[in-house]
Amino acid sequence: MSPTLQAQQTARARLLSELERLFADDAGLGVLVPYNGRPDMTHEAKEVQRAWARALVAVHGYDRAASVYTEYVGHRQRSVTETIGAWDNLVLTGRPIPRWDRDIHGFLCFSCVDTFATVIAADGDPLCNRCAREHSALETTRPQWRAYSHSQFVFPGLMGEERKTGETKLIIQYQDGEKRMHVTGEAGLLTEGTSSLPGFTSVSGQTHGDSRDTINLTVEARAEHVRRSVEILATFAYDPEPEQWEGHAYGFRFVSARLTARSRKLGHLDIADPVITEHTDLYQLLDTLITHLHGGQQ
Repeated sequence: MSPTLQAQQTARARLLSELERLFADDAGLGVLVPYNGRPDMTHEAKEVQRAWARALVAVHGYDRAASVYTEYVGHRQRSVTETIGAWDNLVLTGRPIPRWDRDIHGFLCFSCVDTFATVIAADGDPLCNRCAREHSALETTRPQWRAYSHSQFVFPGLMGEERKTGETKLIIQYQDGEKRMHVTGEAGLLTEGTSSLPGFTSVSGQTHGDSRDTINLTVEARAEHVRRSVEILATFAYDPEPEQWEGHAYGFRFVSARLTARSRKLGHLDIADPVITEHTDLYQLLDTLITHLHGGQQ
């Protein structure tokens, strides 16, 4: 197995592992409550889970995040054995989706292909509320397993050429006037328009390397939330190879980062001493960022 292929498989495996960690205790069948959430989660826990979901989408792109999330949901769906009980329990609604979109990730109703699915029929087909009443037996219809942050991963569509344009790209212009487009990849965490970090500001970005085909990207950025802020200096390396069956390059992969985290004391103007950390693991970086920005405020 080549190092590149191993790295690609590890990237998807790491994402799946992170979903397992993030939703490990979320077995509450949240589809049966009006706001599709977990009433036993605190506000802070919900905010942290949403922050993680948004961050995972930012670093992997909608297509890959939705693909791996779908795989994880399939595992969890097999643990759902109880039925919906009554049609009145189906409190979720779905927004319409244009028919010309194609649902490769399985979020849409199998019958009408117009609305997000909310339940699973006895034969395993995902159905929306309306189609379930028409085509499924009440006593065998099960609620669809969903994490509290499910909506962050919903990304139907993207077949053929549309799939190749589903990921964001960075346009890099060189001094001789040549322009090249590169898939943003994991650098989406620190890119304007795709970053999930609160109060995000991109300070600078610069490419460097031995050639234009194997370039690195150094990004300086800042994020802030309530009384906390973090300054980030990160480096990414471009990987032009696709991830398994994806129709586009993997994009920029995270290499390393230095974080300078600051906190402002409640009721005071003075700033606590900054905490500086170094990171070479993407998920360790995300954990530090999310914990600092969204963790319990003092």
